[in-house]
Amino acid sequence: MSFNIGFTRGWGAVAFGFALLGSAVAHAQDAVTLKMVGAWAPGFSPTAEVGKNFMENVNRLGEGKVKVQYIGADDVLPPFDQPEALVNGVFDVWYGAPNYWAGIVPGGDITELSPLTIPDGGPGSPLYDYIVGLYAEKGVRHLGHAAGDPGEGAHYVSTNFPVKSVDDLKNMKLRVAPLTRHFVKAVEAESITLPPSEIFLAMDRGTVEGFSWPVADAFTRYGWQSVTKYMINQPMYRSGGSVAMNLDKWNSLSPEVQDILLKAIAETQTFALDWFQKNQKEQEGIMTEAGMQILTLSEEESARWNKTANDSLWAYYGTVLSAERIGEIKALFAAD
Repeated sequence: MSFNIGFTRGWGAVAFGFALLGSAVAHAQDAVTLKMVGAWAPGFSPTAEVGKNFMENVNRLGEGKVKVQYIGADDVLPPFDQPEALVNGVFDVWYGAPNYWAGIVPGGDITELSPLTIPDGGPGSPLYDYIVGLYAEKGVRHLGHAAGDPGEGAHYVSTNFPVKSVDDLKNMKLRVAPLTRHFVKAVEAESITLPPSEIFLAMDRGTVEGFSWPVADAFTRYGWQSVTKYMINQPMYRSGGSVAMNLDKWNSLSPEVQDILLKAIAETQTFALDWFQKNQKEQEGIMTEAGMQILTLSEEESARWNKTANDSLWAYYGTVLSAERIGEIKALFAAD
């Protein structure tokens, strides 16, 4: 009798243990895994740390509920093909340059002109909600644009000829990024499109006489300081990194998981402020040690440069967005 009772109680304890184990396994299996692809691999590109930081924040805040799994960067898919792949659900989360969305979400990179500390205002702000709506029309859930303070981590023009005025760029051959081609056209320079891997040789051989690049993003890791003489100290636009999700995937998540993702991106946007400032100073130090000169324009010429840069980009947005939307965005820039 006592044996049977002991056996029954023992078996009951084992069964209860298995039930707990099964519950734990089921709970772990309930955690959502989001596949993430980025434009650049973490490690080489400081801007890629935006994506990495977001992933780490999600995995910490969402332990047991949601995690981000990094799949790869250009080894998975060419960067300019990645936004469309995200829309099509090939993966769930993406990070890269905001202007990579220009072909899919007209005006999707308009926060490049934002005067706010956080370019899109951050989750919960009127500007943020407006940008979210802009992306949602194309099947994308905008999560955040993370950048340095205005002027930190921005695009700069570097040249092999001295520059005292925006007029000195006229007729010069300048390698451009999609975002800066409008400025280069406005100053009547010749815009040339090249991947970053070809800039060194182009500058060394004189195929181009200058180029635009967000200096904080690994300028000297490409070795450009050895074939470039000057950087003009005129920051343009906000640059930084953007994080986005497939909209259907976002809509499939519980409100709790969505809230975790929003908290994670808010932390990343705060992280980016100091991160880009740190990398900007580091890159400039290496550049000057290599013999490059950082040129500062007069107050009058600096104002002309800034006006040309901003006016040319606003003019472009005027061709892809309605006048009503342009007015709404300008009002949000001023209000937030």
